[in-house]
Amino acid sequence: MNMKKLLCMVLAMLLALSALALAEDGDLQAQLDAANARIAELEAEVELYRPYYERQIVAEYGDGGIIWLDDAMAEYEAAASAYTQYGLSIDDYADYVKQSILENLVQQAVLDEKAAELGLNELDEEAQANLEAEAAENFETYITTYTSYFAEEGATEEEAREQTIAALEQYGMTLDTLVEQLRDSYVSEQLFNHVTEGVTVDEAEIQAAYEAMVSANETDFADDRAYNNARNNGETIAWNPEGYRAVKHVLVKFDDDQAASYSALQSTLSSLNAEMEALDAPAEETEEAEADDAEAETEADDAEAETEADDAEAETEADDAETETETDDAEAETETDDAEAETEEEAEPRTREEIQADIAQVAMETEALYSQLLPKAQEVIDAFEGGADFDSLMEQYGEDPGMQREPNATIGYAVAETSTTWEEAFTEGAMSIDAVGQISAPVYGSNGIHIIYYMADIVPGAVPFEEIAAEAEASALDTKVNDTYNAQVAAWVEEAAPVYHIDRF
Repeated sequence: MNMKKLLCMVLAMLLALSALALAEDGDLQAQLDAANARIAELEAEVELYRPYYERQIVAEYGDGGIIWLDDAMAEYEAAASAYTQYGLSIDDYADYVKQSILENLVQQAVLDEKAAELGLNELDEEAQANLEAEAAENFETYITTYTSYFAEEGATEEEAREQTIAALEQYGMTLDTLVEQLRDSYVSEQLFNHVTEGVTVDEAEIQAAYEAMVSANETDFADDRAYNNARNNGETIAWNPEGYRAVKHVLVKFDDDQAASYSALQSTLSSLNAEMEALDAPAEETEEAEADDAEAETEADDAEAETEADDAEAETEADDAETETETDDAEAETETDDAEAETEEEAEPRTREEIQADIAQVAMETEALYSQLLPKAQEVIDAFEGGADFDSLMEQYGEDPGMQREPNATIGYAVAETSTTWEEAFTEGAMSIDAVGQISAPVYGSNGIHIIYYMADIVPGAVPFEEIAAEAEASALDTKVNDTYNAQVAAWVEEAAPVYHIDRF
């Protein structure tokens, strides 16, 4: 309520009281004088508190609409908390965040008023009952999910439930708040539907949407991972890059013990390769080190020459102390020699032959791991060569979750020679197959053995319009519906002529 409305209400109340008193007593002038005096007092109080009152208003809109400082600060504190979680300080973006908060609050307030004006915020009994039932279901889910976090150890089931509910309430999560949130979402959806009802698209808009999809894919799918992620997530593909083939595979997977052994062997192999690389360090590094040593030796000689005179002067004084320290020096020298010998012994690098022998041992043990999986992999190969359908073999033998869900179960994985999505062994195995309809030899990967099936070549370039016309139409309609709604919201907000007092925020 703004100041003008508040003052009008006060005046109306005083006039009503004056009329009542007049009817009882008839002293018109006395009653009017008293009323006027009281009005003057109230006007003075209003003016006294006006500066404080106005400082609490951070935005105004429409006919007396107000956004209060407390509401804006609650949003700002929530934003600050979110920034902190990402390791950022909201202070660096304060003005931008504050302006965005005020604009969002004004927009939501305008939409709430418009929904009320259109009668869309009035729910019938069925709609209200459905919202309350959904909120109750969601609340029970929250209780079940967070009981282990909030319930005390040893609490009974009922006590645990009460403790969880109490904790949720501290975070502002109650059944009533859930009902309110769902109701707000429902009203917003009704307003959206009201504004966009009857929106359609024509052929030109559909064609434009198709071309936009092709252009976006052509840009995005230069990256192999982006392309594969889009396929794996079931997104509409409007353009395919060059050089890809679709493959399926049966993974004969390591069990937990085998996987642990494989990981340990790979770690050992990495260390051995690093040791071998150290032996193959470029000769120029050694030459550079020798040059540095020579330079240091020259500097030491110069320093020694400068100090000879000083040494001569100090020699007489040192003679007396030398006798006392000779024994200690001898012992220290012996210890130093022993330490140097030990260091030299520890630093002695292993020979290339010794390292290669260890690498060969790792290879042999790795091969032994794969040999445990080979019989099952051979079953797959034999069954395929005997005429079995590869999809049925995936269902019977496959252990890759990615091949067990759509769309991958149908369209397979996309692989090219330059792929970075898959591990190198899988990519090489997939690209080694000569013709569509054939399978690979056993491919040794980090998860086990793959039997890969070359199912099809992926035709490069734009996917024909006819194949994705429905998706293009849906995209065009979705864009137009959102554009229509956003334009109407912008018009309503502009009509409300908001004024932002960010300096009070």
